Amino acid sequence: MNASGTATSWVADTVEHWEEVGTVEDFADGQRRLLTVDSVEVVVFCANGHFYALHARCLHQGGPVSEGILIGKVETVLEPDRRWAGERFSEEEIHLVCPWHGWEYDIETGECAGDRSLKLPRYDVEVRGDVVYVKV
Repeated sequence: MNASGTATSWVADTVEHWEEVGTVEDFADGQRRLLTVDSVEVVVFCANGHFYALHARCLHQGGPVSEGILIGKVETVLEPDRRWAGERFSEEEIHLVCPWHGWEYDIETGECAGDRSLKLPRYDVEVRGDVVYVKV
């Protein structure tokens, strides 16, 4: 109740803050860090010299996408006459693949490769000196 005797309701706003997750060295050789903030799991990793942070659970059935492999998007290669010539892995679009059922997510956007309208939440990552931080 406030001073006039009427009920006051408080809605807690989520306050974003920067959480330290380790040093740049900690992420050598494909190492990842799993961070839990307010019961939300976030995976932090480095790929091609850039840091990424995504929600650690797959949208499909809650699988541990944080444990999945990083692999280039599979692209079809066509001959000049548009005949199929094979497939290759993209060097520009890298996917994180859930180990349970193979759902793939673009590490840049969090978008599901099979349905771009579905997205894993992404989190900003910042390197200050040699320390890596995630905005959660």
